[in-house]
Amino acid sequence: MEQPASQASSKIFSKTDEQRYQQLTALYIDGKADAAQEAEFQELRQKKISARIKREQCIAQLIKDIKEQDISFAELTKAGLRVPPITDLYSESEIRTAAKALGVTPTAKAVEVTQPKMSGKKREVKGYIKSIRNPDETGVWRAGPPSFFKEEGGLDKYEQGKLIDQWLVDTKDVSSKIKLLKNLEKKFGKEPSQDQLGDITAEAYAQG
Repeated sequence: MEQPASQASSKIFSKTDEQRYQQLTALYIDGKADAAQEAEFQELRQKKISARIKREQCIAQLIKDIKEQDISFAELTKAGLRVPPITDLYSESEIRTAAKALGVTPTAKAVEVTQPKMSGKKREVKGYIKSIRNPDETGVWRAGPPSFFKEEGGLDKYEQGKLIDQWLVDTKDVSSKIKLLKNLEKKFGKEPSQDQLGDITAEAYAQG
């Protein structure tokens, strides 16, 4: 019998798990997942939620230790504290938020690498919502959603409690997904379902 690529029996949510989760998410959104794939998707989703909760608890405990012991994050790392690598599983915005809570500021060199140099031209604002029919067309939610989002059935999908991830430019960008869901909640006066939240916890959504 073929073993699922996710190896969901392992307690650690690995990079391989994340890759498999993204594959299954795409199938689930398109309605192409069979019963076995849907079961694997739901199992991986719960595993990822559990991993995220544990990570948040670790960060909270670390912040508590720093405050109670009056010791800096830098001093803890010099004393031998090893922070587990999370860049494979969490977006840059999440990592920066966690770093800010710990009082960690990226070095000038890191900022130089991650921030594009500005030219004399006006900066182009890249949208976080994309058209399904024309992926090169993107937009943002201002007074309302981009016209293509409405025309392609995005509003109807949300109202029906279905996933809207297929309209996100980057499905891994949690902050963009929360932003879109918040706008939809405000428009319809209806909170997103657990299926629509996906691996976003209720606490993370409330704080977003």
